[in-house]
Amino acid sequence: MPQEWEEHEIKELMEKYTAVTIPIKVSLDAQQHVLDTGSIEKMLSTAEMISLMDCYCRKTLENCDKPLEVCIGLNKEAEYLIEKEGAKEISLEDALNVLKMSHKAGLVHLAYYRKGEDCDIICSCCSCCCHHLSGLKRFGFNEAVVKSDFVAVFEKSVCSDCGLCVERCQFGAWEFDEDDVVFDVDHCFGCGLCVSSCPTGAVSLVKR
Repeated sequence: MPQEWEEHEIKELMEKYTAVTIPIKVSLDAQQHVLDTGSIEKMLSTAEMISLMDCYCRKTLENCDKPLEVCIGLNKEAEYLIEKEGAKEISLEDALNVLKMSHKAGLVHLAYYRKGEDCDIICSCCSCCCHHLSGLKRFGFNEAVVKSDFVAVFEKSVCSDCGLCVERCQFGAWEFDEDDVVFDVDHCFGCGLCVSSCPTGAVSLVKR
């Protein structure tokens, strides 16, 4: 039986933090998916300090076996997490490698902003454990997660109906209608997980 956050716990965290989806754009090079981490690199490159520790949500609920050491702190938050929570300091290159690894594992990158402040945490999230994704999916809190500036485009004629996009999507944008894969653009948050998993190139990510 999966463990779940209580509604009041989710609301309390939403009052402190806004979660914004970070897109991972993907290009096809010699039939290999190449991850473009440019948008995240811009955020990380200006940080004076970067830390890494286990994801609190996934470590607490233990609803899946996705990677744990994926929670990245920035600047003053990084200093605090290193001093008080046992996080370790890492380099920009290390942080980017963690993000590439977690994307391949099927996790969504969310940038967490304290109200009125800059981003101080980037975590790689799953809908079965994450506070904000749980709020979105279980309680319909549409303000829990902000969509990225990108959206997936689906070319059905190229699709093989393998279902990898259905498995990897944390937002419920992809589903099976009997044996056919169908895409609901209104539920797309523009994370790029479906693009990097599609073996036929039927999905791309474009500006909204």
